[in-house]
Amino acid sequence: MAHQRAQALISLDAGKKDIHKDHEVATGGIVGGVQTDVALQKNSLFGATKGSRMATFEGLFDYETGEKTEHINSTTYGTRNVTNSAKSMYAGGIVDFGLIGLGVATAKYDTFNRFHVGAPPNVSANDLKVQINYLLFKAGSAYNFKGFTVGAYAMQRASSADYTYTYYDPSSGAQGTTEVWPAKTQSLGFGAGVGFTSKSFRVEGSVEQMEESDLDAKDNPLELIKAPPQSARLSVSGEVRIGKLSLGARVRQIFGNFADLEDLIPSNLLYNDLSSSDERLETSFNFGWGSDKGITYSAFFSQSTAETEEESSIFMNGEKYPAKTTSTSYGVNLSYYF
Repeated sequence: MAHQRAQALISLDAGKKDIHKDHEVATGGIVGGVQTDVALQKNSLFGATKGSRMATFEGLFDYETGEKTEHINSTTYGTRNVTNSAKSMYAGGIVDFGLIGLGVATAKYDTFNRFHVGAPPNVSANDLKVQINYLLFKAGSAYNFKGFTVGAYAMQRASSADYTYTYYDPSSGAQGTTEVWPAKTQSLGFGAGVGFTSKSFRVEGSVEQMEESDLDAKDNPLELIKAPPQSARLSVSGEVRIGKLSLGARVRQIFGNFADLEDLIPSNLLYNDLSSSDERLETSFNFGWGSDKGITYSAFFSQSTAETEEESSIFMNGEKYPAKTTSTSYGVNLSYYF
């Protein structure tokens, strides 16, 4: 519905997200389970032209950094932290021709995990560097009648990745061989939604699903490379406008690891091991101040909780243990309409 936009705009976002997971891992001499904390910083730039009968353009650039720390108390090695750093970059655009909109997006995700415990002659150590490149194509259409909007889309998402694994000698701790395992995935997704918009309020609901990915990985000796399973997302949102003040809320029920390319770090660092039956609830609130022209300020706050059964990413023994994950995000936005 970009072709119905009344003004062009440019928007800047800055936000943070803090995630904490308590995982009741009971193996390898673990005492009190494993506690995981993820800290994220995201900055985004969005721009869009005014609605046109010919074509309307939207563009989004997003850069995010994050760090995951897993806290472990072991009867064998004592207390230690395992740190995993990551960064992601997203660039995408949409051209709305009125009857149909076409979008293309690319994203890059990089992470490095260094797992080193013990001392010679009893060392357990490895490094894993992952680089993933994504390419997404999307096509959709929407129909508006007297404030009501009905829309649907279909998309194809592909990725190519390199998993670089470095071994360390268990007796001396000296760096050993390095292997690179390439992998490719491809999956289809679709979604549909309905909404109603007036001068004073807006409400909408949607359902989205991503099919299980096809995985092409010829070398995967440790089974670190997995095909993303089927996932889905149900969303309901609403916003009320009173003069220059706008108040909104959104609730999302997420099954599996359904994620947009703009959210690659939490998707890969924290939710990568979720199955299609795992689910979590996300609730967010936002407020804004400004008119339909000129400068507008806004902010948002969201929180979600997930209770799942997951395999430990450190002790991959095939067993699943209960986990509870809480996520809190907040940020500010500055927009200019013209």
